[in-house]
Amino acid sequence: MNNRVVDLDSLKLVVPSSIDSLSDTLNIDFIKINPYIHVGDYLKGNVSGVLIQSPTAEPGSYQNIIVRGLSKPLFSNSDVNGNIAAVFVNGVPIALEHNFSSELQRYGFTKLGTGTDYLSSIYLSTIKSIEVIKDPVRLAQLGPLASNGAIWITTYEGLASDRLIGINTYYGFSTKPEVTPVNADFENRFRRQFYNRYRTTNDDYEVRYPGYLSDSTNQNYYGPATWRDAYYSSAPLANVDLNIRGGTERANFAFFGGFNRNAISSDQLGINSYNILFNVNMLPYEWLSVNTFINARRSDRDRNKNVRDRLTEMSYYPDLSTPVSPNGTLYESFLAKYDREVVDKNINNNFQGSIKITADLYKGLKFSTSFKVDYNEGRRDLFYPKELMETINYQSAFFSYSQRYILSNYLSYETQFDDNQLSLSFGTDYQEDLYRYYYARAFDGPNNYIKINVVEGDPEKGDYLSPKGGLRVLRWNNKEQFHMQSFFGSLSYAYKNLLDIKGLIRWDGSSTIQRDNRWILSPAVSMQYNLDNQFESEDKFKLRASYAKIGIPNYDSRYAMGPQYSSSSLAWDEEPTISTYFGYAGLSRNYKNGWIGYDMTWAYSQKYELAMEKSFFNSRLDFSLATYLVQDRNQIVRIPVPGEYGYSSELRNGLAVKNLGLDFSVIGKVLETKDDKFGWTLGLNLNINKNELESLPNNLQELVVGDRILKIGKPIDSYWLYQNNGIYNSINEIPTKNNSLLSIDGLPFSAGDAIWEDLNDDGIIDSKDKVIEGRSTPKFFGGFNNTFSYKKFQLDVGLTFALGQKALNQRASNRFNFINNESSNSIYGVKEIFQWQQDLDLSKYPIYNVWSNTNPYRLDQNLFLEDASYLKVRSLSLGYDLSDLSSIKSLIKTVRRAYVYVNANNLLTLTSFSGSDPELINFNGLYDGYGMQLSKSITLGIKLDL
Repeated sequence: MNNRVVDLDSLKLVVPSSIDSLSDTLNIDFIKINPYIHVGDYLKGNVSGVLIQSPTAEPGSYQNIIVRGLSKPLFSNSDVNGNIAAVFVNGVPIALEHNFSSELQRYGFTKLGTGTDYLSSIYLSTIKSIEVIKDPVRLAQLGPLASNGAIWITTYEGLASDRLIGINTYYGFSTKPEVTPVNADFENRFRRQFYNRYRTTNDDYEVRYPGYLSDSTNQNYYGPATWRDAYYSSAPLANVDLNIRGGTERANFAFFGGFNRNAISSDQLGINSYNILFNVNMLPYEWLSVNTFINARRSDRDRNKNVRDRLTEMSYYPDLSTPVSPNGTLYESFLAKYDREVVDKNINNNFQGSIKITADLYKGLKFSTSFKVDYNEGRRDLFYPKELMETINYQSAFFSYSQRYILSNYLSYETQFDDNQLSLSFGTDYQEDLYRYYYARAFDGPNNYIKINVVEGDPEKGDYLSPKGGLRVLRWNNKEQFHMQSFFGSLSYAYKNLLDIKGLIRWDGSSTIQRDNRWILSPAVSMQYNLDNQFESEDKFKLRASYAKIGIPNYDSRYAMGPQYSSSSLAWDEEPTISTYFGYAGLSRNYKNGWIGYDMTWAYSQKYELAMEKSFFNSRLDFSLATYLVQDRNQIVRIPVPGEYGYSSELRNGLAVKNLGLDFSVIGKVLETKDDKFGWTLGLNLNINKNELESLPNNLQELVVGDRILKIGKPIDSYWLYQNNGIYNSINEIPTKNNSLLSIDGLPFSAGDAIWEDLNDDGIIDSKDKVIEGRSTPKFFGGFNNTFSYKKFQLDVGLTFALGQKALNQRASNRFNFINNESSNSIYGVKEIFQWQQDLDLSKYPIYNVWSNTNPYRLDQNLFLEDASYLKVRSLSLGYDLSDLSSIKSLIKTVRRAYVYVNANNLLTLTSFSGSDPELINFNGLYDGYGMQLSKSITLGIKLDL
């Protein structure tokens, strides 16, 4: 029987070659010719069952990696951590940024701190392979961290041969998009149609007209809209990296060093990344091996200049009645002042490392011990001058870090007798996470060079940290700890390369679970039948059935404490950072964040899979099909409590979500000539997924969360909407019930109001008339990749698609709801420079009475629900292999491979969606128009192996 060594979570186990999961390994060479920097970009459209959400094209910003459906609802940005798949680099799991600083923010548009996703720091050139692990048993082997799926990344290791030097470099640029700028004349004509139709002398109407629209001689607003060239500009893309690998069978090494500049054409946004990676493998004795891995990265990311994000950071809302001007000269003047006076240092440092020692003890008995480290930190130092703050300057400093340590010990035994092979392993993991942030902000300094004193001066003096010069300083800090101890044992049995059986039992204990329920027992089992060996076929044919129960980790220590006191509960919704009682520090029950009682237990995921892998035509065509059922149960959710309790809600276990789906992929050589001059290889992947809410705490059948509803038997990513049927042109069209006009919130409808269906025919429009419809995640999605080769030429074409997803166009709702937004000085009334463009089909929406108290342009109606399906030509690359050219060999005598290529990205999108791009939708399914546009990019590069 043929055996092979599989590196599984840094433990080398000898297992039958046929027991491995169906192939979900990406074609890394296809990906590497693209200027990608985020793990999500590597995966998008390249493997079945993996959905990537990208709300903005800002380099280094957050993305969500969803494997086989949502495990819990996505109502806010902070919910992403509960759904995202775990990413492992050489067996080291990368810790995500904790969400606990979100309690300091009134709005969750952006996170405090650098806003840089740690998963954008993994340097593409260092990667040897990327595998998406979906098999339940393999996920169970990785433990609770992999409850949402796992992305297994392996970097290049040393070579037991001659030295190899590799150089990879490219240069290119992101191109400017085509947009249609508008000025105040366009805005005036848009608003006048409402005033002309509904304006009256009745004082009940607020008919005050904005000052910037009243004066048509004001060239700052009515002049040419020339802001486009100052906001959109071609942005350079660059990369250069060097790798050296070599050694002997007893000792080898790999070294990588690189620099990358990624940017988009909007708002001069980009990110500079620096990377160093070092691998050393040693075999001091035949029975002892030592493997080390060190990877250090640094990134410096530009932040956008959005007014909304600036006001959110400061929790300060000035008069919004006069927006930024579309005049290009004024905008360039603003940019010059911004670049000259604003300080916005935004830096991340990331480090991963591990050391593993493996000893062959005796005839198949092995012992392995490893220590893994993951450390990530971010620092943002921010200063805004008085000119941007209505005569009050502002400064903030935010520093956060996460550190993870894992100590693992494994003992394994493998034996073979006759036609049977048996593998046993036992192990233990201890994991310790620490998350911490420090945040300070100050207002109204004496000049534009204020400083928050946190490290200088005499600490023995009582006023050591007191602000000087009238500066108003507020400070916060917090930390979270997570500890997990795990024990497990596994068994693998194979018979004649025909039947493979694997079983696993885990026992995991977490510090964030209450003491009475701290431990969870998790079994897993799989069986694979190799039909190709049964019938002695040259074409692969395998069937596998798998099941696993995996604990879902919880990173909030509050759930382990039961009832508790807090200072943050003294704040209020309008200003969540105020945590004092009339200026005095205090504690109270945590009324704001909800009641936490006892009997809080582990959430867990039950995963079932039935999979088939088949090849045809002498393995020229590989076909895989997997049907799965994922049940994520006992999750924590907020439920309502009686108002007299004083608490906003109660947090209870009991949320259960089911995902049922199908993964399908085909990889094959469609055409290959005998002389190898021409070839065509294709890869098609498709996922069909349906999620459903199975249960809620206390046997609730539905739960209202803001403008969404969770209802048993319905998808958790659906919208809850009024059904819009047009406009009431006259009062005679409004239905009556019991001699009373149809009403909403006690207000009767009038001419100019929206027609919303009274589904229960009670004469009142309320939540009972809302309908659950649409989904924010697609029903079908995948990718179609093709590689064509002719002699030394190679053409790669990558397409992605998503069907059946819907989006609520919040941008359109805010655009039409200008009266309510501006009169209330709402954050949604902010007008950015990039919103001086025609980016909506205004003709598709009725002209309602915007002064109506029925709020006819409210977002929660199907008037703003749009189909966000798309087909996208994501990448196109043409390359040529120069290795055999005599001129190259004479110039570089040691050349092994020389490949030159040109690459284009984001070439074409086919969609009916009216926004800028159907991919730029927020995690919760809302399109607000703030996602920076995906730029078309062109790069020219060369790869050299010497």
